[in-house]
Amino acid sequence: MNDPQVVALIYHIEHNESVSYEDAKSFVRDEPEFRVKVKDKEVCFELKKHYTTKSEARESIKEYIRVWEFDAGLRGDPDDFKLKFDRANTVDRNPAPGKISVSATPVRLEVAVSVPAVTKAPSNYPSPPSGLSIDPDVQTLYDRYMNHRRGYEPLPSMVYFCLTILEYIAKTRKAAAQHFNISKRVLDKIGELSSKKGGPSEARKAGAYDDLTEQERRFLKEAVKKMIYRAAEKINDPAKNLSQISLSDLPPV
Repeated sequence: MNDPQVVALIYHIEHNESVSYEDAKSFVRDEPEFRVKVKDKEVCFELKKHYTTKSEARESIKEYIRVWEFDAGLRGDPDDFKLKFDRANTVDRNPAPGKISVSATPVRLEVAVSVPAVTKAPSNYPSPPSGLSIDPDVQTLYDRYMNHRRGYEPLPSMVYFCLTILEYIAKTRKAAAQHFNISKRVLDKIGELSSKKGGPSEARKAGAYDDLTEQERRFLKEAVKKMIYRAAEKINDPAKNLSQISLSDLPPV
């Protein structure tokens, strides 16, 4: 090609076998640098800027996809929503006279396999979020949370680790409460439950032999998700006035 331009990037949605997006509604979203079209488990990024190579174009939307998957992972189950690259649509803005410029379009083959029964059939695809960013600390929080969701780590140790990351960023728990605008009563309750309970099979510390109640589990699971979201919000805009996360925002315990 004399003057190639990548005009669109095509991805497909991969997901856990227990999820079906067959009835999910298609949607279009305009962003400053591209338009997103989602239909039939295909995601098309129509690019508004000029890119000459596939790698350059993909790099421009890499963080957008990363945050989209991050948000979907926290709201749903692990591997409910992943975007996998299929192809780039490219045109020649200056084709040679008498020649037709054609961009190769790889075909993604669908292989029929037996799958377990579908347990979730959402009517909407996960929506791209706004106001979130991911740095190494936020990624670490997310990875530890996902390790727990996949059954690799007990709830108390995962939650306590996430709490210590916030405290490390801000230097102390009190400072973390102020920096992330999370009530210190929330952080104290998280620290108390994740340190002093868990039973012989889950406890973070020896001697914490009382099992967590179902209410306490629900509290910790919701609390850690809110902590991770808040860390991502804070990285996105450190100066933004974020509403305080209080005990009333969490399941009673």
